[in-house]
Amino acid sequence: MNDITPAPRPDPGASPLEPQNLDGHTIEELSDYLDRGRQPRDASIETSPGAQHALAALSRLRTIAPKILEAEAAAKPPANDGWIKRILDQIGIQANSGRDIPIEADAAGANLSISEGAVRALVREVGDELPGMFVERAKLEGEVESPGAPVAVNVEISVFHGTNPTEVMDELRSGVLAALGTHTELNVAEVTITVRHPDVPADEEEHQS
Repeated sequence: MNDITPAPRPDPGASPLEPQNLDGHTIEELSDYLDRGRQPRDASIETSPGAQHALAALSRLRTIAPKILEAEAAAKPPANDGWIKRILDQIGIQANSGRDIPIEADAAGANLSISEGAVRALVREVGDELPGMFVERAKLEGEVESPGAPVAVNVEISVFHGTNPTEVMDELRSGVLAALGTHTELNVAEVTITVRHPDVPADEEEHQS
């Protein structure tokens, strides 16, 4: 009888950008693939869940990079060192697909759904359109797999130097409710927003909801 040691599973709390979660690929390889517009098609990348999560994380990182650099340059005093690493970690983690959320189908017998990761992406896209802030983390709480069940949306955002937190919170909350109302059938009972400031030490950060 042979002893077979199962392959270690990736840490679900670790970023998909970590080497052990890339299914044998490297960040450099995936970044080059993204630069080429994912052409020519590489089946080993396109069929790899780990590589797909990493590509999603890299795409978002490129989208928000100008915001990060602008905020870093404007911060007085300089932003604490840990906030950029925290953001990079969350970009990767948020790329995971999560639970399947059902969508009502017109055709009998059809089963339609949207992934929890796609819903989180909708929330992030709303934040990416707003100046002076961006969404670090979005989380759905509740029985999202049960149609009609009340769901809470918890969002953590970074607010940059010179931005009014109350204004961006109101704009983000309105935008999130509109986006989820248009693209999902979730019964959103509440949207809670926590504000984090990158230009103060971590132990002095202000949390609002």
